[in-house]
Amino acid sequence: MKNIDGIYRVELLGPYGWERFSTAFIDGGEFRSASSEHFTAGSCTADGEGFRMRGRMTRYVDNRALFGRSELRGLPIQFNGVIRDGIIDGEATVVDDARRSLRFRLARLALPDGGGGRRTA
Repeated sequence: MKNIDGIYRVELLGPYGWERFSTAFIDGGEFRSASSEHFTAGSCTADGEGFRMRGRMTRYVDNRALFGRSELRGLPIQFNGVIRDGIIDGEATVVDDARRSLRFRLARLALPDGGGGRRTA
């Protein structure tokens, strides 16, 4: 299993390009992501170049629809991606409703031990 523990910048592909969405923390298979508008908690695994996260998203600000929904309280989501050069790039869907997806990417910002510089995932 690849060591993906660290802090990540999460970006969402929107109508005007990549937008900063939140900051994510991955530690020992636990995934936490938060911004001033939302919180996501779940678990994740990495196998080879693949990444998978399952969790629940709650949004506190209703400024735009995500996954075609305006109400996002405890919404079960999954994210499947590919790991390359410190970037995890993939798509998120609602569990049991894959009709709508959102493209996300996570870029590693720091190492969990506080080591300097960037290191690839």
